[in-house]
Amino acid sequence: MEHEHTEHVSAPPERVFAALADPENLPHYVPQLVAVERGEGDKLMIEARYEGHTQRGEAWFRANEAEQRIEWGAPDSAYHGWIQISPEPNGSHLTLFLATARGDASDNEVMGTLDAIRRLVEAHA
Repeated sequence: MEHEHTEHVSAPPERVFAALADPENLPHYVPQLVAVERGEGDKLMIEARYEGHTQRGEAWFRANEAEQRIEWGAPDSAYHGWIQISPEPNGSHLTLFLATARGDASDNEVMGTLDAIRRLVEAHA
């Protein structure tokens, strides 16, 4: 299942990118994530809670400052996504794309993540 949503953030693209490019900030705006630990290269070890169960696993996370784009996914899985940050008058335009293997993310969860990103970045204005 694929989801794509957009959000306006009242902060410049550079500040939005800086907040989102740090994988240790992920638990601040992805509600299921409990902990993130950096590995080698673009690898992360993550801990997430789904339906009352804690799961641990590996993920990859890439931040491309020149393109103002962040991509992530899970190895050996159809799960992946990206955020594109674009300048807009009075802030930034975010586009969030997410592909899930089993349709285990609802549009409400995706929009909630974008709203959490907006609150995180605007709170540090």
